[in-house]
Amino acid sequence: MKRIALFVHNLTVEYSLTIAQGVASYFTQDKDVKLVLAQTNQPFYHPGLYGYQYWTSAELLKAEDIHYTFCDCEKAYDQVIDHLIKKHGCKNIGFLSAAATSSKEGSSRLNAFKKALKNHKLEYNPDNEIEALFIREAAFNITLNKYKSKKDVKVDAFVAANDLMAEGCMKALQSLGLKVPKDVKIIGFDDTVRASFTSPSLSTIDQNIAAQGYAAAEVAHKILLGEKVPRKTSIFAEPVYRQSCGCVKTNNTAFTCFNQEGNPVENHNINSRTIEEYTESSKDIVAIYSLIDTFYTNHTLQELFNSLTEITSQMKFESMAVVLYEKPLYFKKSDPIIIPDKAFLRVYIEKNQQIIPYDEKGIETNPHKQLIPESIKSNLRGTFIVHPIFSGEKQYGYLIVKPSNLKFQMHHVYLKLIINAIANAYDFTQALTKNEILSTKNEKLLKSNQELNFQNSIDELTQVLNRRGFMDKAEKELKRAAKAGQSGMVFFADMDGLKKINDTYGHRVGDLAIQTEARVLSDAFRTTDIVGRLSGDEFAILSTGITKNYISTIRSRIEQLNLIYSQEAGLPLTLSLSLGNVSFTPGKANLDTLLSKADQKLYKEKELKHASRQ
Repeated sequence: MKRIALFVHNLTVEYSLTIAQGVASYFTQDKDVKLVLAQTNQPFYHPGLYGYQYWTSAELLKAEDIHYTFCDCEKAYDQVIDHLIKKHGCKNIGFLSAAATSSKEGSSRLNAFKKALKNHKLEYNPDNEIEALFIREAAFNITLNKYKSKKDVKVDAFVAANDLMAEGCMKALQSLGLKVPKDVKIIGFDDTVRASFTSPSLSTIDQNIAAQGYAAAEVAHKILLGEKVPRKTSIFAEPVYRQSCGCVKTNNTAFTCFNQEGNPVENHNINSRTIEEYTESSKDIVAIYSLIDTFYTNHTLQELFNSLTEITSQMKFESMAVVLYEKPLYFKKSDPIIIPDKAFLRVYIEKNQQIIPYDEKGIETNPHKQLIPESIKSNLRGTFIVHPIFSGEKQYGYLIVKPSNLKFQMHHVYLKLIINAIANAYDFTQALTKNEILSTKNEKLLKSNQELNFQNSIDELTQVLNRRGFMDKAEKELKRAAKAGQSGMVFFADMDGLKKINDTYGHRVGDLAIQTEARVLSDAFRTTDIVGRLSGDEFAILSTGITKNYISTIRSRIEQLNLIYSQEAGLPLTLSLSLGNVSFTPGKANLDTLLSKADQKLYKEKELKHASRQ
C-alpha cells in the first residue's frame, strides 16, 4: 500500500478545494494508494484565533522530497494582451499586481504581463500598476485612493493577477461613474465561480486548477512506482472572455443579463445543473442541522463515541477513527507544534459498524509512524482527511475520515462540528470525574467535622473560620439570604505554588505564607463576608449582595494586598492565588454544589496559568 499526503492551506477557499478535488479524482479505488488530505493553514500566523492549530496535520504527515506542478501563465497573458489590442483597440493597459506578497504566483504573473506588453511593443508604465495583495477589498480601496474621479483614469484596460482584485477594481471604477466594458476593460485570473456572476461577468484566465491537482497526483503516483519524473510539471492557462472586456459568452450556461442602463435583468432560465446543485446544498444543510441537534446537549466521551456510528452514516463517511493523546496539549500561536510519540485509538468505525468500540484506554500508536495502529485491518485505499481535534489553545488528538465523495468544503464543516463535540465531551467527562472526586472529598471532610464537633470553629494557624465553622456559618447565611430574596457569590481560592514554597524555603515559611494569604482574603473582602480556610491552602468566601461586576475589583485588590503583605511578612517572594467564583440565588443556594462549581472554575484558571507558563 502506497501512501500520499496532500497539504492544502484552507478547504474553504475555492482554489484549495479545486486542487484537492483534482488530486482525489486521480486516486480512484483501482489504484493501490492511500491519499491523506490535510488542511494546514500556517503556523505562527497572527490573524484569526486558533487556525494555527491546523498545522498539526503537517507535523503528522511530514515529507522530505518535494515535487510540484505549476501554472505557466506567459502564453495566456500574451493572448490576453493580443486580444485587448486587436479585438478592442486598447493601447494603455494597467495591471492589478500581488507581487508585494512575495509569492511566486504574484511575481510570475507580473513578469508575464510585462513580457506580453513587450512582445506587442507596448511600454510598461509603473503608474498604471495597482498593488492589491490578491485582496478584493484592497483593490477597491487603492483604486479609489489612486483615482479621485473618472477623469483621472487614463487606462483603457486592466489585467489582474487574480479575479478578486479584478472584481474590487471593477466595483471601484463603477463607483466613479465609469462603465465596464465601455470605458475600461477588465480581465482577471483564476476563473473562479464568482467570475461568472459579477456584474458584468468577468473575463479571466483559467489556470486549470483541477488539472494541476490531477497532474500532481499523477506525478506522486509515478514516483511511488519508481518512475523518474521532473521536479516540476507545467500546466498551461487559457483565456476566458466574457462581458467585462466586451465579449459575451453564448453557450447555454445561465448568467445574469444587463439592460441598456447597465442594470441586471432577472434570468429565470435555471438549468438542470443549477437545480441539482441546489438539491445537494439542501442535503448538506439538513446534515449540518442534524449534527447540531446531536451535539446540542453535553455528552460524556462514551456517549458521544457511541453516537459516532450514526453520525458517520449521516455524513456519508466510509470510515472514521478518533485518536487522542495521553493528555491534552497546549499550543499558542508562537509555539512550535510538537506531536508526542504516543497516542491512543479510542474508536474506529467502518461501513457503519464500530470495528473498535469505545475504549477508555484505547490502542496505542506512534502518530509519527502510523496514524492508526498497524493492527487495524481496514480498507486503506482511496482518499482520507486528517483533522486535528482542538478547542482554543488546547489540542486533544486527531480525527481521520474516509469521505464517500469529493465535497471537501462541506466535509471541512462537518469535521469542525465533530471535533468541537469531541473536545466538549472530553472536558465534560473530566469535569464529571473531578466532581465525583470532589464530592467524595467533601463527604469525608463533613464526616470528619462531625466527629470533631467539639473543636473550636476558628482555624488555629490563620485565625479565620476553619472548615466546620465556615460550613456552619455559610449554611445559615444562605438560608437567611434565600428567605430575604437575596443573591450573592461563593468564591473558592487556592494559593499558587505552596508546594514549591515548602520545598524551597521550608514549612515554616509555608505556614507564614498561608497566614499571610488568610490576611489578604480577610482584608480584600468586606467585613460582612464569610471567610474560611477549608484545608491546606484552600479558602472559601461567601459574599451576600455582591455581583459579577465587582469581581475585577476584588482580583485587583487581592493582587495589591499580596504585594504589600508579602513584603510586610518578610516573605522571600510575592504571593499569588487562583480564584473561582459562582453566583447563588434564592432558588440555587446549595453550599456543596456552589463550592463544587466554584472549585471547577478555579481549576480552569489553574489550567490557563499552567498553559501560559509553557
